[in-house]
Amino acid sequence: MEFNLNQPHDLIFRATLSDQHRADAILRAHLEPWLGALLADELPVPLDGTFVDEELRASQSDKLLQVTLRGGQPAFVYALLEHKSYSDPGTALQLWKYKARIWEAYARGEADRLRALPAIVPLVFYHGRQPWTAPRSIAAMVSGQDERLQALEPTFGYFLRDLGHIPVERLAADPAARAGLLVLRYSHRGEEAGDEKLAALPEILAALPDESDFERQVVVYLMSVWNVRRLTLSAAAEAAKPGRGEAMVGHVVQELLDEGKTAGLTEGLTTGRADSLTQLLEHRFGQLPEAVQRLIASASQAELATWFTAALDATSLVAVFEGHALD
Repeated sequence: MEFNLNQPHDLIFRATLSDQHRADAILRAHLEPWLGALLADELPVPLDGTFVDEELRASQSDKLLQVTLRGGQPAFVYALLEHKSYSDPGTALQLWKYKARIWEAYARGEADRLRALPAIVPLVFYHGRQPWTAPRSIAAMVSGQDERLQALEPTFGYFLRDLGHIPVERLAADPAARAGLLVLRYSHRGEEAGDEKLAALPEILAALPDESDFERQVVVYLMSVWNVRRLTLSAAAEAAKPGRGEAMVGHVVQELLDEGKTAGLTEGLTTGRADSLTQLLEHRFGQLPEAVQRLIASASQAELATWFTAALDATSLVAVFEGHALD
């Protein structure tokens, strides 16, 4: 199987929602109760493709699910994962573009379909460290205007689910679905959540279907994004699945070797450290200039470690990146 080490959040989010039973459990847990009551008992159908703009793929992941309403009509749930460590003020506008593309793909220019478009429910999952402060609708983005002009714009944008502030037991009733969201929940949290993350490992690993692609994908994510050492991961896997813990982790490492992806795993570890540094800097100094983002993106693991240490006590970005131009 292929491991997407360059876009690990995308891989886990899409893999979690690509299984009908996991997708159903997540929708039942995160849709508003009145919306859940409208759904028929049929399982959602995950559809292929992505609607996210190419330049945003590094910070957004999506999955389109077709559902059936109790009256028999089709509808869609468009699940979007925002995996920046801060809220994006353009999310409502981006979602309306994505919804237009979904309707266009559905209608195919046919008049009958254009007159009876299915509802699209936008469901945004967020796992950043900072509180979500972005506008929830396009109307909220239009400021300084006559209220009648604002009323012309869409007043509903999306439902938001902040994974970091939802109790673990409420992430999903299905253990595997909960595990997929749980690894995302902790992915942007650093050393301050170290004990919580280690405590969660056995639950996550125990929930994964044995010898499945999903099991292997989550193990790679834990190694590359959570930065869990192999011995620690093997011990947690053995506690979760006695008799096959080391084999579970060892098989993944061997597959990476067979695919020539060990360099990619190193790149994944670097990506995890870059994320941690970015989170720390944004927490201390706010949104980062493009020059700083470029420095972090092209840095080695050694540079990232040096900058992370400097960022703990530095009073400015200049002090962190001493000797580098930041404009």
